[in-house]
Amino acid sequence: MSSHSSPRVLIDRHDPLTVRLLPGEPALDLSPQGVPMASLVMAGDSASLQISAHWWPDHDETDALLARAAEELEVAPGELIVAIGGVEVHGITLIAREDGGHETVLAHSTSSGAPPYTTILTAPVEPTLVPLVKDAVSGSAGKLFVRFDATLETERVLRELDVGRALSTAPAAETHTFAVPDPSRPPEPVPAPSEAQLPLRVTVPVGDAPVHRLDLSGTDAAGAPWTVSVTAPDTAPARLPAGESLHLTVQGEDGSSYERTGTPDAFGWTVDDRTLGLVTVTCEAPGRDQGAAVAIEVWYQPAGDGLPDHRSLTLSPPAWSVSWRVASGRDDLDGELVVDVSETDGSGTTLPKHTVRSTTPHVRI
Repeated sequence: MSSHSSPRVLIDRHDPLTVRLLPGEPALDLSPQGVPMASLVMAGDSASLQISAHWWPDHDETDALLARAAEELEVAPGELIVAIGGVEVHGITLIAREDGGHETVLAHSTSSGAPPYTTILTAPVEPTLVPLVKDAVSGSAGKLFVRFDATLETERVLRELDVGRALSTAPAAETHTFAVPDPSRPPEPVPAPSEAQLPLRVTVPVGDAPVHRLDLSGTDAAGAPWTVSVTAPDTAPARLPAGESLHLTVQGEDGSSYERTGTPDAFGWTVDDRTLGLVTVTCEAPGRDQGAAVAIEVWYQPAGDGLPDHRSLTLSPPAWSVSWRVASGRDDLDGELVVDVSETDGSGTTLPKHTVRSTTPHVRI
């Protein structure tokens, strides 16, 4: 595992004006008011923790990287073509670490799949860990971590964000949110879960395009059928009946749908992009001037039972890149993207419209 944790820029020697960015240290996300997005909410004997983090250089770091690359290549920063380096995020884990070094996994999730590799981790907190988590969100370091497991180019790396240290140095005065009523009695131990139940984690943005609603169904230990409808992440139950498989019906906003089947993993039932057949599409427009404007209309038509999709999007500097999910119902794109491009250059001149077609999820215009 690499210990290098500064953001990096890679120069493509085959095309000296192309540079690729790689992330360094992960960071907490900020709300529009500048408040770090980390909160612990308590109600009686129960507690819930939510952390929002990302892993990508900010604007100042990006500008500094490009300035150094431009100096090395002896060109102006505006002449550089900026692309995303080879980054594959395998998973993101929220971990509580006790004084003796023992770690407890609170939540596990995938990232957004494209810069800034954002994730929102939500987890129930056992009563025994509540004091540790309260210390962390109050700014105490070494107790709560967000761990990114990824491959940069060909190098496998782990990056850890110390939540307490990040909150203690945050510029905003308010660094966390508590809703803590005075308990009328000491918290009781959480009862052991029934063997007939498994935890459920939904890491896809149900309720937002392309997944309007998700229906989960199966049979319990007694063979009785059950069905649960999820219309937003917070409407998903914490646990589902155990079983060998899970039937999933993915509903689109227009009423179209398709079927998928999931199986439990080491953490229980996991509903992620792969489970539902969601594919991240990335559209890049490298080499544009700083004052240029690029707008796209994108239509996706699946080849099989996936969900058709239409988006109106804008690409902007410095990345000139935008990403979103489509529901192919398969492990690959399995269909065609049609991209209509409207563009003005840096001088404000309107360029001729053109259309790009692609059968892969990475589109370059």
